[in-house]
Amino acid sequence: MTKMPARTDLIADWRNWRSASAWAARFVGWAVETEGSSRSSALIRIGLAMLFWSRWAGELLLYMDRSPAGLFLAANFFVATALLFIGYHSRAAAVWAGAVGLAMYYYFGFQLGREPWTHHHTYLLAVAALLIALTPCGRSYSLDRYLAVMHAERMGGPPPAERGNLWGLRLIVVQLSVLYFFAAFDKSNHAFLSGARLEQIFLWYYAGSDYPAGLAWPATMASVAVVALEYCLALGLPFRRSRRFLVVPGLAFHAILYLTLPVYTFSATMALLYLAYFDTDAVDEVIARLHGTGPAPTARGEVS
Repeated sequence: MTKMPARTDLIADWRNWRSASAWAARFVGWAVETEGSSRSSALIRIGLAMLFWSRWAGELLLYMDRSPAGLFLAANFFVATALLFIGYHSRAAAVWAGAVGLAMYYYFGFQLGREPWTHHHTYLLAVAALLIALTPCGRSYSLDRYLAVMHAERMGGPPPAERGNLWGLRLIVVQLSVLYFFAAFDKSNHAFLSGARLEQIFLWYYAGSDYPAGLAWPATMASVAVVALEYCLALGLPFRRSRRFLVVPGLAFHAILYLTLPVYTFSATMALLYLAYFDTDAVDEVIARLHGTGPAPTARGEVS
């Protein structure tokens, strides 16, 4: 005969279910139902356009590749990134710029053999542009915003609120955490943790064939520290309590990478995307203080 669960077991199971249900509801609310200031998204949009130019503009000037494919790529690149920068049809421009970035990564990089375009920092730029298209990135600091305000003035109404749904920023947070986690996971082996990989990098870029005395222990300690930091950044940055202790080490880590290794725009891209971790209304308050004004209107407008 099947034994009926005790009443205390039923109560415990019910409490566990309610706890899990409440946690799931909170996660859904955080992930897809949160509204906030659009200024963080706008700053990321502008920064991404500048990073696109920093990484590729010099290689895509019209005289660099005068083939039909090269000219077509250059035209799409400069038009899309210019629209992204000024914020005209901002979301469409972000999708356009991201698609151009992926075409450069997959087709021109892997298929046509432009090896520098196959690096992870180029993929990150393209994906970040696509993800920022899912945010209200055109509602602040943009031509879209200017036109919306002018239209509201002509109609005699208030300017539209600089707010929107933040689920695109949540996806950027997930992207960064996944990047950090698998970067650490890929290094979690004896070849890296022993310091051998860092020794090889140091010899290649700095010391040449002469092995410096006393390099082994510093290389080992630095290797372990890098892996530990990347795991901490992956798991800790999304949470406010741990984020306060990790932002400065994370930014310092990327600054060191930029100064010591040819990582191109990777460090700057990561530093820019750190904005996605912070509460958008808190960022808006900081901007308002810098401007000497109050925070942006918090009245809820249309969310898209």
